[in-house]
Amino acid sequence: MESAKDPLHGVTLEQILVAMQKRHGWAGLGRRIEVRCFLYDPSIKSALTFLRKTPWARSKLEAWYLRELPRGGAPKAPPAPEPCIISVARTAAELLGVKAGLAPEAAPADGRVLALAPGGVKKLLLYAPDAIGRNFISKQASTFACLDDTGFSRLPLRSVYPPKTPVCFASMFSGLTPHGHGIKQYEKPQLACPTLFDALPAAGLRAGIVAVKDSSMDLIFRGRPVDYYSEPDDAAVTARALALIAEGLHDALVVYHQEYDDVLHAGSPWAEKAMAAAGHHVKSFRELVNAFDTRWAALPRAAAFLPDHGAHVDPATGRGTHGDDIPADMSLFHFWRAGRAG
Repeated sequence: MESAKDPLHGVTLEQILVAMQKRHGWAGLGRRIEVRCFLYDPSIKSALTFLRKTPWARSKLEAWYLRELPRGGAPKAPPAPEPCIISVARTAAELLGVKAGLAPEAAPADGRVLALAPGGVKKLLLYAPDAIGRNFISKQASTFACLDDTGFSRLPLRSVYPPKTPVCFASMFSGLTPHGHGIKQYEKPQLACPTLFDALPAAGLRAGIVAVKDSSMDLIFRGRPVDYYSEPDDAAVTARALALIAEGLHDALVVYHQEYDDVLHAGSPWAEKAMAAAGHHVKSFRELVNAFDTRWAALPRAAAFLPDHGAHVDPATGRGTHGDDIPADMSLFHFWRAGRAG
């Protein structure tokens, strides 16, 4: 009788693996469960061998399989895999007409974004606020409505695991999973893999990174032929970025802000100070976009609001945190808008 209550009764590990691989592909499995057998020369045989010897990975795959079963246990039709932030690097490169310079295994570009600028762009502004997830954006609709109202396309996508800042930005701007680029926890080494900041200079384009001093964005992409600007806080980052936009020397500019992440760790993602910080990010982004559109009105261009991951409340401490494989941390919206010349 107990077996009748077990939703996996009669379902073999091989059947589960085959079903999930058909539904999500090896890349999708590797993004959710980052183990070598999903990421390097994957096969059903090698993955089964690993999963049978590794209870934690098997349990995670089985739990994922069960979550996708409707009541009654009948299999769902395979859903379209949700795009991931690893698509950003090649998306940005291809918008600027750059086809080479990233790792061969870097994720393909996001076709939804390329469709916004079918002829490509000449200038690119990428704004990277820390820790603003889909859950927060959805619940704070009034804060972000101004982006929808000014022509930005709101695109759902997933972060990478673990959803921690250096892991995510390394994936976003290299196009690689954490196993591919090597940052798998909260640490800030200089990346050795090819990144967007290698590809653009190799194509003759000038790129700049404006970030808070000693942040992940300030440190992990060092050693490239791009311009680095380290500032003491978000306000100084905004001021520097506005000056650089006015100067007009860069083809691509990446701007990083961290106030919301700082505040949520000190309190809660839903605290009044945190919501105010998110509002500051939106206000700063709009100021940067207005300056960018004015400076480059004669050229095709694109701007984007690109958070790295979300956040949740740690029930043990009551404070904000992130790093779990849960929707609050993993689910995102990115906002993109392309502007035509003239």
